Amino acid sequence: MSQENTIIEDMKQAMDNLPDEVREQLLGGGEPPVDSIAVKMELIKFTTELLKHNQACDWETNKIKPKKIGIDDVISGSQKLYDFLTE
Repeated sequence: MSQENTIIEDMKQAMDNLPDEVREQLLGGGEPPVDSIAVKMELIKFTTELLKHNQACDWETNKIKPKKIGIDDVISGSQKLYDFLTE
């Protein structure tokens, strides 16, 4: 066996002994982790701004007085967006 083949075999054995997550990082096969909390916080901000925008449109077009935006409305809208995006 040539020296090059020996080195390749040694590398294969070393890779087989590594934990799965380390092997995936070295091979570049894993996707980067997603920070679901950060995503949800951005969705909450987006939903809040969207609800405010819709209220402003209702006021400008129909002169409908805005109702208070409740946390349940924000969470519900954010959850719908999150579910849609993660399907």
